[in-house]
Amino acid sequence: MKFGIGPFNLQAPHGSGKSHAQVYREMLEQVELAEELGFDSAWLIEHHFKEDGECPSVLLTAAAMAARTSRIRIGTAMLLLPLHRPVRVAEDVAVLDNIANGRVIVGVAAGYRPIEFEGLGEPRKGREARMEEQLDILIKAWSAESFAHQGKYYQFPEIRVMPKPVQKPHPPIWIGASTEGGFRRAARWADALCSSPRHHLNDLKLHYATYRRYLEQFGRKETCTPVIREVYCAESMKRAEAEGGPGMIYIQAGMYGRWAQVRELKDDRGQAVTGAAEVSLESFRERFILGDPEHCIREIEKYRRDLGMDYLQCMMDFPNMDAALTKKSMRLFAREVMPHFRAA
Repeated sequence: MKFGIGPFNLQAPHGSGKSHAQVYREMLEQVELAEELGFDSAWLIEHHFKEDGECPSVLLTAAAMAARTSRIRIGTAMLLLPLHRPVRVAEDVAVLDNIANGRVIVGVAAGYRPIEFEGLGEPRKGREARMEEQLDILIKAWSAESFAHQGKYYQFPEIRVMPKPVQKPHPPIWIGASTEGGFRRAARWADALCSSPRHHLNDLKLHYATYRRYLEQFGRKETCTPVIREVYCAESMKRAEAEGGPGMIYIQAGMYGRWAQVRELKDDRGQAVTGAAEVSLESFRERFILGDPEHCIREIEKYRRDLGMDYLQCMMDFPNMDAALTKKSMRLFAREVMPHFRAA
């Protein structure tokens, strides 16, 4: 079992008392601590035009993370590929992989928020097909000495993308998806499928079953089964709820509840959520790994047993939370929870 820290949102909500400079500084300190504690990777989310400043520049931020570490892998979860020009992404990722000396994992997704496409001048319609063409371009840019491309969405003469990534033939590609088309795309193009943390375990079972059928269809094998979950570990359930619960609800309500009309969200009973006000700790408890070490172990065992999870990405830094509490949770989790799965 592998464990990642993040993906980091890097939000500074109004009234939090934190500047974005402080939020980024605390994140880099937490990534350094994660490497020291034995976490395997650190991850970043991309979103644009959010009132709390959620990270809009993942590759730039990832370069800072890479420069402050030496062992831990650096990943995007997810880079919203249709919002970017593919050759520019290929160059930036290649440079990042050189800075990190071969530690980059490229997680990509199609995106869904209309304002992001409108604000960046990219069409939302056709984004899935555009993303598949982009993936083809990325792989050629990283692995071919030179290449030309004449596709439906992108055309350019023969070019040579330099430098090449350290990892050969290219960095691992993970695809974030929650739709059948996304599962097919992940099975066709990616090294792993990674589903959104908004989904209940029952949803994830269906997602991975569909993904595995497509893997069989394409004659490919599953190499990794990652799951993203919000995680907070404390000495007792009561303390975990008090310290970690508000930040977990902020993320679910802010990232998904406010966009329930664009991206489907259901509570633990399977009831559709129509807005942020309907998101609560009780209605989303099964989405979280929240409690004392023994409870966290039981929850992780459930995901491993029912889903085949072998890589847990732990969102442990929450908006409005004192950074000292995040570090305390990380240390307790690394000391009391991770060894249980390392030994196994």
